[in-house]
Amino acid sequence: MVPRPILVRSTTPQSVAILGGGLAGLTVAYRLTCQGYRVTVIERRPLLGGAATSELPGDDPEPFTILGCHHATHALLHSLHSSPQQPEKIAIPLEFRLPDGSFVHYPRTSFPAPLHTWVNLLKFAGIPWKERWRLASWVEQLWEGDAELPADLEQRTADDWLASIDQSAQTRSLVWNPLAQWLTGNDLATMSADAFVRAMKPLFLSTRPDSRISVVQDSLQTCFVQPITEVLMQKSATILRNTDATQLRYEQDRISGVLLQDGSLLQADWYVTALPPQQLTPLLPERWLTRYAYFQQLAELQSIDSTILHLHVEQPCAAPRLILLSDTSFYSVLATAEAPDRTGFSLMTTESQLAQARPDSSLDIAIPDLLKSWGLLTSEYRVASTRRRTIPNAILSLKPGTKLHRPIQRSPIANLLLAGSWTDTGWPPNLESAIVSGNRCADAITLR
Repeated sequence: MVPRPILVRSTTPQSVAILGGGLAGLTVAYRLTCQGYRVTVIERRPLLGGAATSELPGDDPEPFTILGCHHATHALLHSLHSSPQQPEKIAIPLEFRLPDGSFVHYPRTSFPAPLHTWVNLLKFAGIPWKERWRLASWVEQLWEGDAELPADLEQRTADDWLASIDQSAQTRSLVWNPLAQWLTGNDLATMSADAFVRAMKPLFLSTRPDSRISVVQDSLQTCFVQPITEVLMQKSATILRNTDATQLRYEQDRISGVLLQDGSLLQADWYVTALPPQQLTPLLPERWLTRYAYFQQLAELQSIDSTILHLHVEQPCAAPRLILLSDTSFYSVLATAEAPDRTGFSLMTTESQLAQARPDSSLDIAIPDLLKSWGLLTSEYRVASTRRRTIPNAILSLKPGTKLHRPIQRSPIANLLLAGSWTDTGWPPNLESAIVSGNRCADAITLR
């Protein structure tokens, strides 16, 4: 059957088809729509926002953290919300739980950069004094040019490299591994040392404002997805929900259209794929997969599922807390005040770690027991609700060599761009990376 063409016609300079309605795709759509481009968003799910932000009606909001160094995320938030309606950001300390059950904060001093980093390291009680001193001295040598980072960081694991700079096994387990998992979803034993350094540098080795950690009580859906969707609808962008793309058609190394599941062909001047690599490669022509290393390398990228456990209890929360954990299958817990007498807990892990830890346990019993053992729940509480949410392929493996396989936004095909947190943005595959990739795609089209 010959597909019937759907031509995106417009009096604006050009038209753009965006495959994927996650935050990366929505960022591209928002930027281009605001600049007068005719935009069509194709999303296979009934809701926009992608798996990481999908919420069903009646679900409690899922608060999220944002770092001071996430400049693109802050800029998008500011653009989407007028000043009186900016989402409230509450600054919170970064806490670590020690083996004796106590908690230690990573300090934030008021010294100018880079002195504040040096002082913070020396004051951080989570690392033994001798290791702190050696680490602070080594960082100082880097700043002064008396030492350099090894050239083989991408070929070594983070665990191996940290051991080589005299960070003990205990410190790696209690501090560096939870940090790596919180920032990237990867553990030290499997991620590259280069990915570890790149994840740590903006937060700990930059300016003092960049090291700020804030919790936003509203969800990603409320802060980003809903306002972007409203703008797209106001400016007459086309949003095709519950629509699957099945193939990218091409002519002379340019995309000529996107074949949809219903047999129609969507045509535009530009095409942006904001899909995970597992969904992108089946759409590509076979000749591109065999001809271009850019596309061949997508098969080398591996990812794992992320799991979030939400517990809502009737117990006051004095202040939001973010605690990194080392002696459990969870690597972090975020506690926020949902109401004066209600606290929400979000525990992060991977699906495999959770299955190994408590494969047959009831969440209503297991999670409150853990929170009580950590001193986060009192004896007087009542569980209002629990929810487990698994996000498929949410965590990109940052094993040695992965850096070379993460693609830049510009593909070898003249009118095809790639967006997504997993692309090469210089960031771990997180919210900031997704928004940065969307911005770069929009810039590539508008500044061509």
